[in-house]
Order: sequence, then C-alpha cells, then structure tokens
Amino acid sequence: MKPTYEQLEKKLALTEEKLAVAEEKIDQLSEMLKKALCKISELEEKLKLNSNNSSKPPSTDQKGSTPDRNKKKRSSRKGKSRDPFPKDRVDKQVICERKSCACCGSENLKLLSGLAEVLQQVELPVVRAIVTEYILHKYKCSSCGERSTADLPAGVPNTVFGPSVMALFSTLTGVFHLAKREALQLIKELYDVDISLGSSSNIEERVAGALDSVCDRIHRFILDGPLCKHCDETGWRTDGKRRYIWVLSCEKAAYYQVDQSRSRAAFERMIGKPTHELNRVITDRYGVYGVIHDMHQHCLAHLIRDFKRYADREGADGPIGEALAKELAKACKNHGEYRDGNITKRQRNLRLAHAKRRLEYGLDDGFANGSDDLSSLCDNIINNFHKLWTFTKVEGMEPTNNLAERDLRKLVIWRRKSYGTRGDRGERFVARITTVAETLKRHGMSVLRYIEKVIRCVYRGEAPPQINPALGF
Repeated sequence: MKPTYEQLEKKLALTEEKLAVAEEKIDQLSEMLKKALCKISELEEKLKLNSNNSSKPPSTDQKGSTPDRNKKKRSSRKGKSRDPFPKDRVDKQVICERKSCACCGSENLKLLSGLAEVLQQVELPVVRAIVTEYILHKYKCSSCGERSTADLPAGVPNTVFGPSVMALFSTLTGVFHLAKREALQLIKELYDVDISLGSSSNIEERVAGALDSVCDRIHRFILDGPLCKHCDETGWRTDGKRRYIWVLSCEKAAYYQVDQSRSRAAFERMIGKPTHELNRVITDRYGVYGVIHDMHQHCLAHLIRDFKRYADREGADGPIGEALAKELAKACKNHGEYRDGNITKRQRNLRLAHAKRRLEYGLDDGFANGSDDLSSLCDNIINNFHKLWTFTKVEGMEPTNNLAERDLRKLVIWRRKSYGTRGDRGERFVARITTVAETLKRHGMSVLRYIEKVIRCVYRGEAPPQINPALGF
C-alpha cells in the first residue's frame, strides 16, 4: 500500500529535522576538530623549540648522539714544552747521581759537566689553618666600679673565622657554586677546619655586608658611566616563591639585584631612577623597557630566534619567517665585520641601508599575509622600527643583548643546581657576590684575594679598595 501524502510529508519533516541535527553536530565536530588541530600544531611547535628559535637556554636542548660520519676528525696534538721556573722560584734542589753503568754495571763512570737533565716538579705543601688565640683581659674601674673588656686588635673581626676563611668559603659557594656541604667538606679536607651549616650562613651574611659599598660603586659607574648598558632578567626561587634576578651590565662591570616581581617598578628599583631617564641601553622587547626612548636598542638576536620559530611552520609563515631571520642575521654579521675592523663604517652603513629596505618589505608581507601572531609581531616591530638600528648611531653599541644574557647564564645554572635561596640573606649574598665576581673577572683580578682585602678593610674601618681606580669604582 502506497503511503499517503500526509505520511510522506510527515516523514520528510522528520528527515529534515534529523538532517538539521546532523548538520549541527557536524558543525560542532568540525569546530572541535579545528581547535584540536590548532592545539596539536601549537604543541608540535613547542616540542621543536630550542635555544636557536626561542629564549630557552642551551642547557635545555635535547641533543641526540652524533653520527660517526658527522664527527670531526681530530689530529693528535703536539706536546708543548713548559717554560722552567726561575732560580729564585725554586724552593728545593735535589742532586741525583748514578753509582754504576746502567748497561754493564761498571762503576768506572765519568761525569759529563754541563749536560745534566733538569726536572722541575711542582708539589702542594701540607697546610694547616693558623689558629690565633686572643685573650681579652677584663678590668674593673676602681673609681666607678664598672667592668670592661679589652678590645680586639684593629682589623680583627669578632668571629671565630678570619677574613681568609670567610673569603674562601664565599668564593667556593658564590663563585664556583659549590653546595654548602661540599664547600665545608673541602675546607675540612684542605685545612682541617670544621664549619657548621649555621656558621656558613653567617659567613655569607658578613661577606655580603662587607661588599655593599663595592656594589654601590659598581652600580653608580654603570648608570653614570659613558659605556652602553645591557639589561635583562631571569627567574629565581626563594623559599619556594618566585623571584626575579635583574642584571644591569656594561663592558667593564655587572650589577645584579633580586626582586619579587618583573614589573616596571622592580626595574626602576634596580636602576634607582625612572625608566625613561635611562639611555644608551640594549634590551629585549619586554614591555617594561618600552618607555625607554633615548638611544634604546632592541636585541636583534631575540628577533632572529623569534622568526626562526615561524620559519619552521608550514604555509605562508615559513618563507616569511625565514627571510626576516636571514636579513637580521646579515645585519649582525655586517656589524661584526665592522667591529673586527674588516670593513669601514661607511661600508657597514651602506650594507645596512639595503638590509633595512628588505626588512621593511618582509615585515609588511608578514603583517599582511602572516598568521595572527606573526602579523601582530610584525606590526609591533614596524611601530618600533627605529629601535632596531640605534647601534648605527651610537659608537660602541651592539645590536644584540648577548652580554646581559651571558651574565645571567651562570645564575640560571646556579638556580638549577641549588633551587634558589631560603630567604633575604641568601638573595643579598647571591646579588652581591655575583656583582663583584663578574666585575673582577672583566678586569682579570682574583676574586678570592679581593674579597679577603675588602673584609680586612671593613673591620679596620677603612674604605674597600677600588677595582679600577682609573674608572672610579
């Protein structure tokens, strides 16, 4: 029996209703699939991130085994003769003689004068710590009846451990980044001196206090000196809470400070003045530095890594990112050739003028045809395009912030080894010892000897010695 018109119409309406529901579900599934594919793409991109296409440190790169065919063929190295120590440096001399011939055993030997072989052997002495006992007599005044105690000699700290011990321990933990227990064990092995964990924290606090005036001089020199400044920051941990270490460095010195935040107020606390008053400075494109208007250089190395990340993508972002990264790398290379004296300033500027035009075209292309995030990045760079080329106007300025990144790298490694500090005292010690150590390293000076001198001066009531008197700090 054929269905009636009413039945067909009812069946058609039911089918249309089911089709609408199916289409709605298909739309929902399509949207979910689109989001899932985007998420997968984001996760795959994160997996590909390394130190070449992001700000991740090289220590986080996952490197596989190098194939044998790609290994460099290393030739054997020739030995190098060591210059002998001068006679006044020789502490002991031993004359070695032979009684009989090594070949036949005959004792009829004739000494060949002037042909003796000399072997100078260096050995470490057996050292024990010098223990000085200070006997402080007590007195009672016959006139007023008050009791008093004799004073320690000038320059002697009122503590069990002298300046040499404090300087050695703080150098082991703050410069060579040994764990406290390892540093204490090493001092025990070398000098037979026992130091408790509690005393070790007190030593670091005393050393940090002694270095306060030295760090203040370094800080003022960097801020007020003629050299270009580099600024950067990285994460830190104190008692399980997030902190940030800021660095302000130049060619001759470096200054560190730990703060609770990564805000503009924290940056201004570090430099001791409003941000807009800072000039001749190289930074990344972090928003805190955005109000620096006078002679501000954006780091080109950061941008190269950003565009390399886009170069790894499929679609339009790939060739755009690759072209932009290539142009910025050429600009850095041209400046490097000028810095090394291989080309003149005029040649460098001529090459950079061509690079500017090509880079502008590439940024316009990325803004118009790139993905949303690439378009936003290109727009931001176009608006601050002049900050990419400040180094061409300021003599001595670099196009990258690599100096500040190198200064922070040792603290990143320290953080990974020690998980940060426990409190304010630890933060202060980290900032002070790293400031002094990195500045001394730039001048080829001994950290251990300098810290010892500073401690002795502080306990004598004298001003600490200057690192570089010619520069005034």
